[in-house]
Amino acid sequence: MMRSLWSGVSGLTTHQLEMDVIGNNIANVNTTAYKSQATGFSDVLYQTVKNGTGAGDNVATTNAAQIGLGSKVSSIYTNISKSGSTQTTGNAFDMMITGDAFFVISPDNQTRNFSRDGAFTIDAQGSLVTQNNGYYVMGVMGEDGIRPGANVTRLDLITDATKTIGGTATSASYFRGNIDSLDGTFDEADGKNVRLEVFGNDGRTYTLKFKLTNGGDDADNTYSLSLASVQDDEGNILQNTTDTNINLVYSKGSGELISAGGNENGIVTMSFGGGASMIGPLNIDFSNTTNYAGTTASHNSTIYAYKGDVRGLNVGYANGSMTGMSITDNGSVFAKYSNGQTVKIAQIAVAEFNNAMGLEKVGDNLYAESLNSGQAQIVDVTADGGYMTSGVLESSNVDLSKEFTDMITTQRGFQANSRVITTSDEMLQILRGLKR
Repeated sequence: MMRSLWSGVSGLTTHQLEMDVIGNNIANVNTTAYKSQATGFSDVLYQTVKNGTGAGDNVATTNAAQIGLGSKVSSIYTNISKSGSTQTTGNAFDMMITGDAFFVISPDNQTRNFSRDGAFTIDAQGSLVTQNNGYYVMGVMGEDGIRPGANVTRLDLITDATKTIGGTATSASYFRGNIDSLDGTFDEADGKNVRLEVFGNDGRTYTLKFKLTNGGDDADNTYSLSLASVQDDEGNILQNTTDTNINLVYSKGSGELISAGGNENGIVTMSFGGGASMIGPLNIDFSNTTNYAGTTASHNSTIYAYKGDVRGLNVGYANGSMTGMSITDNGSVFAKYSNGQTVKIAQIAVAEFNNAMGLEKVGDNLYAESLNSGQAQIVDVTADGGYMTSGVLESSNVDLSKEFTDMITTQRGFQANSRVITTSDEMLQILRGLKR
């Protein structure tokens, strides 16, 4: 009977521990990315009251008679592989991992913990941190991205280096349209004005004013294009010390361009000097211009200049200030700038483990490496088919219907073990009364 008492006690203890686990699961039913736990029981040592015997000539075998001494908690299993449901937040810095990876989190930019909780924000220093405790989210700065075994660091997303982006000079332009051979404007000294706005290599905008006149001869298919002035974005006229006169020749029959500046391909490279040295060199394409008499009575020429080439490339851009950020499915952080440019400035790192269930919980939705989990392997989240989703969080994977069912069976188990103790006590009371 003493054995049954201690068996009942062990049963009460194990079921109480199971109830503790269930209570913790239910308490965390709304905890972001919480992974539910389950308790595993095992029996304990047995007392052999009769040894087993082997077969003889006239007898069969007999089995050993053993009495168990109760139960114990053999494991507390974390259901880490089951993802919680998606919870939409609309916050671009809230991230959810689909797959088996973990965010790499650090309280001091050195210690590494791991989490599935992707509720992030930007702190006062411009670093990407966790919302609940301000720990650093780790990754790689710059455009290179995550490589296996990468040395990760905190992500300082808003710094003097990322707040602004320098402009890039316009390196190509093209003229398009028709020079009407009967347009008398080209016979005048001032000719026809054609304006072109370009970006300098300092990111500022400059306006080039060209003057198109006839070629200075009696032919009606030759023209001269010269740079009349260069003006900056404050209206100042800049001195250009480089000769920019370009001769254009057209076929009298078809009106198609024969040469520009002596180049049969119609492309001329224009250089700038002096106060205009911030511009260029500029490749100008004249191949899309023609020269024939128009059909209207006014005979107006329609020729215009555009920055960039005919494919829309080499346009350049002005200096820009950061206007926002976005995060892609592989954790790359892109900064958006006022000049229309989008630049990758960082990538969020993730870690994978040989045995993720071996991770140790350390609170605050964080895990730590253990001998059983193996070392963290820093990878790109998409390397094994996973991905990140911005604007959503992973909910707890606690199944309330299962927890309530487990609660019922745990309660019944606890009650049954308590009955074992009370019944054993009653039997001891009866035994004690035999001597009366």
